[in-house]
Amino acid sequence: MRQQWMIVMAALLFLLAGCQGNDWTVSVKTTPFYREGTASSFAVAIQKDGKPAGGLEVTAVFEMANMDHGQTVVQLAEKEPGLYEGNVQLPMDGEWDALLQIKDGDETVEKLVTLKVKKQDVAAMINGTAITAAEVKFYQTRWQIEISSAMEAVKKQYRGEELNERLSYWKRQLNETTEPRSAVTRLIELHSMALLAEEKGYSVDEPAVDREVENRKRQYEGSETAQTLIRQYGEAAFWKQERRYVQLVLLAQNVWNDMVEQVKNEHPNVTEAEMRFLAQKKYDELLVSQIDSLSIQLYLSGR
Repeated sequence: MRQQWMIVMAALLFLLAGCQGNDWTVSVKTTPFYREGTASSFAVAIQKDGKPAGGLEVTAVFEMANMDHGQTVVQLAEKEPGLYEGNVQLPMDGEWDALLQIKDGDETVEKLVTLKVKKQDVAAMINGTAITAAEVKFYQTRWQIEISSAMEAVKKQYRGEELNERLSYWKRQLNETTEPRSAVTRLIELHSMALLAEEKGYSVDEPAVDREVENRKRQYEGSETAQTLIRQYGEAAFWKQERRYVQLVLLAQNVWNDMVEQVKNEHPNVTEAEMRFLAQKKYDELLVSQIDSLSIQLYLSGR
């Protein structure tokens, strides 16, 4: 009965709004996920007469579509003109209805949206895209591979005290790979710059990803430690994750290339080392700006 009431009320108020000559539209920008004991983001874009509707009071009433789990009520805050967001902790995954109660001065409109809420083991969210626990585990593994390969190369090249100093550095780096927060931070940085590359119009084709993955396979073949870690992770799962990782890296590489070109244009006579230093400085500044512009949530507490 409650579900029928929500649908009827939404339909009636929609008709009333139409009679008043106002055209309200709602689109879901971020769908919440289910993870026990965790609140996740829900965001909607609201337009009135085809334009972003700012200054609204928006309440979302969540109710499961085919089961009685009661109602969850969340106030949505305006993040930018027409974009409203709030955090909601739902008791399970499945199909949920969200009845949006939109107040614009003396006018009140209700809109009903249906959501497919999925169960996810999420470490972080970036603009509604999940960084999963599986992605973090993969990154920790490939980080260990890179460091272990570097240590193998150092052992072949150096001896004595210099060898010990270099191994000490890499051992500290290897210890850092066990901390999920470090891996999440690096993945957030990578995803952020990949998003920026897409905003700039860059894309990566499948042949380019294929070539890079094959290059990495050949590289790892020369490392016994790499082969062991990949087998422990699971070869099929590792290379599936590696393809996605390579795609992100290649996208972010476009932003780096832009920074290099800017430095070359601004400082045509600098050395290669100076050029890389200046390009890295620009890249880091852009990374900070990009991260500040994104909606990022972390879900690592209690891990």
